[in-house]
Amino acid sequence: MKKTLLTLAAVSALSMSAQAEQFWADNSITILSGADYEFTDETITTMTLEHVSGHSWGGVFAFVDRLNGGGYTETYMEVSPKYTLAKMEGLVSSVNAAFTLESGQNAFGGFDNHLVGVGADLKVPGLDFASATIFRALNDDGEDDNQLTVTYGFSSGNFSIDGFMDYRFGNDVKEDHIHLNPQVSYNIGPMIGTKSKVKVGIEYSNWTNQFGIDGKDQSAVSLLLKAHL
Repeated sequence: MKKTLLTLAAVSALSMSAQAEQFWADNSITILSGADYEFTDETITTMTLEHVSGHSWGGVFAFVDRLNGGGYTETYMEVSPKYTLAKMEGLVSSVNAAFTLESGQNAFGGFDNHLVGVGADLKVPGLDFASATIFRALNDDGEDDNQLTVTYGFSSGNFSIDGFMDYRFGNDVKEDHIHLNPQVSYNIGPMIGTKSKVKVGIEYSNWTNQFGIDGKDQSAVSLLLKAHL
């Protein structure tokens, strides 16, 4: 029941904020192709639809992944609104209330996890953006635990590096697990005559104790093509 109430509260807040001022928005489609994933020996192709936007009340990050390859299919999504509690000057530019819905479906079943927490947007010299958020995760497929999420982005001309780190901890059943996921890309839009960014590059997924399973480690490199709409 508490998870249902959290979801309804987040949806209601987003609906009420629909008329608030939107400062910026970005939508993109990404295609990844890579092997060496822990759950299969086959090459996996992932298509991702992604949205990120900033508003007078906070911001939204959301994406949907569709994985396919070697007979394996999976759909995974996250919706992550954040609400600004306070703005300030210095290293910490804002403090936010944060919520994330994680939802996945594959041949082994499905789940809906609800994460609630507090985070900070950071002004780190040399970075385009950075944030750190601590969540309490209400898990559909096991005991509740905690998660620290760090995001970052750097760009220089058409070159960029961005990604995240998720550190999941505080569960007596599963091992602590860390997922590092940087993307390194170059915008070829000017070369092909498009105003919108078209990025090519690689994504690296390093996942220690994947899903909290001791010794189940993943190190996978995927080719990346990302078109901003």
